[in-house]
Amino acid sequence: MSERTRDIPADERAACQIAERVLGATAIPWDINGRQGAVDAMLLLPSGKTAAFEVTKLAADGALQIDSILARVNHSWPSPGEWWWSIQIGSPLDIPKLRQCYARIALLCEAYGVDDPYALWRANHDDSDLAWLIEDSSAVMHGYPSVPAVDGDVKRDVMVVPRGRGGGVDRSLLGLQSALNDAFQAPHMASHFEKIARADADEHHLFVPLHFTALPFNVAYGLMEGDTLPPDPPPVPTSITHLWLAPQFAQRVLLWSSGGWQQHWPYDSSPKG
Repeated sequence: MSERTRDIPADERAACQIAERVLGATAIPWDINGRQGAVDAMLLLPSGKTAAFEVTKLAADGALQIDSILARVNHSWPSPGEWWWSIQIGSPLDIPKLRQCYARIALLCEAYGVDDPYALWRANHDDSDLAWLIEDSSAVMHGYPSVPAVDGDVKRDVMVVPRGRGGGVDRSLLGLQSALNDAFQAPHMASHFEKIARADADEHHLFVPLHFTALPFNVAYGLMEGDTLPPDPPPVPTSITHLWLAPQFAQRVLLWSSGGWQQHWPYDSSPKG
């Protein structure tokens, strides 16, 4: 890695490291020293050519904010009662109120001996916090009566995580092109496309770290856990010669160019395929 990439944001630095490893390139930070509308980096390729390199993350609305807020508290809140509890949150807007009322809800459930607040709501229990949780929030709480919050020297805080997703898996990645087309409609993408188009370079690379919420579950999971290459080219402007996809939790990175899709395993020193 070029020493000069150490002072750039973490996402850009990681992307530059991957490009250097996969391509044998040298990354030079470019959006520095007051440059206006510059791409994030320039790659010096072994062939002697240059590549404009722009990095932008894709995620569902609020997903990155949830990650940031929960990471600051180590994904845990103090346990209010005798059971261990887990909470999943789908919107950052719900966190302030939930932080204030989760303890009351947990204690109420424990008093009634139910592990799911939904059960109390179904019984028409008259509690405004409970009603908010079930009817108006994105959060899901679940208690574990068989797992004590305090067990000798073991103290289990409430586990607070982003809300999970599920469904079928698109192992063929037939749905990737359509999913990317929708994702690329995000307002911030236009400025990144424009920066790449203006860059004076032989190649134009867009590197996209994909949060697990960025694409529909079936496609996102197909990217994360499989080794299938997409059958179709991505829906990118003609100014982009190379598209990188780095799915969260995956070991591989996908790279598209005029020659089609390739996959690389830059996180492991042992190449696979």
